[in-house]
Amino acid sequence: MNFFKKHIILTLLLVLFSGYVYWNYTRIVPTNPLIDTSHPHYINSLYMSNDFIYDTLSENSKKAYDYLLGKMLSYESFFDIPFEEFSCTDYSECFSYFNTAFSAIQVEHPELMNLSNYSIKHEQENDYVSAHVYYAQSFPLLVDLGELRIQRILADMREDTKDMTDEEKIKYVYDWIGQNTSYDTVFTSTSKNQSIYNVFINKNAVCAGFAKACTVIFQNIGIEAYAVTGYSTGPHMWNIIGYQNHYYYFDATVAASIQDSSYDQYYDGLRQEYMNFYTVDYPEWYPEVEKTNMFVNI
Repeated sequence: MNFFKKHIILTLLLVLFSGYVYWNYTRIVPTNPLIDTSHPHYINSLYMSNDFIYDTLSENSKKAYDYLLGKMLSYESFFDIPFEEFSCTDYSECFSYFNTAFSAIQVEHPELMNLSNYSIKHEQENDYVSAHVYYAQSFPLLVDLGELRIQRILADMREDTKDMTDEEKIKYVYDWIGQNTSYDTVFTSTSKNQSIYNVFINKNAVCAGFAKACTVIFQNIGIEAYAVTGYSTGPHMWNIIGYQNHYYYFDATVAASIQDSSYDQYYDGLRQEYMNFYTVDYPEWYPEVEKTNMFVNI
């Protein structure tokens, strides 16, 4: 006791640090009610995939999906994929299987909180392709701590939105991205800014990170949502969300890019007419979207 009296500043710092650790990492919070730990594609308590794409894939693409997912869960960055193992006759066929599988994993598993990007290449003389998976964070301990932090952020969001209407929830998510994150302008195709780790922990991402994060948030607060890959003014990722038995585009990257809700363009990511020119990579995976605005007063 005398030690703490003599070291008041140190004691206060220890108390503050303990409170910070408790609130952000160790306090007990309810988890996502949709989580099913017995599901073969269960990954963590942040989000639960229902395999809405996996179930539609060809057998070879399913095999590629499971193979890639296993590598990602074990944080493997470099590995070779033999043609023979996946019944590929050549590089283009193998590329098709794995490109489809990766796109499906990106969309169905935003809870892969460390997954950022992926590429494959082929040397002409080889009977295999070489894959490279990029991760947002290189240290597993920091990934584990990040998951604990995100669990508590999501729990706070469920509490914040429990009495909101669906319209209020949708605007809440859009504004949360706009007010708490920013668009990473130092972008490269292999950058580490395309995961939900970047959004929730680093507060800095690009379109893929925002779309995945919004998918996770929406499921946790009771709004149907899908991440979508495709094109706007270039390669892009955004969301389709369900509202009053219809489906609409939702692009929180606009909010993160502008950040200031006083600008007229800030809510363009909720204005369907602003996004009607977007094209989707795999339209067969998604419900058809409306061409008119989701909300009247936006």
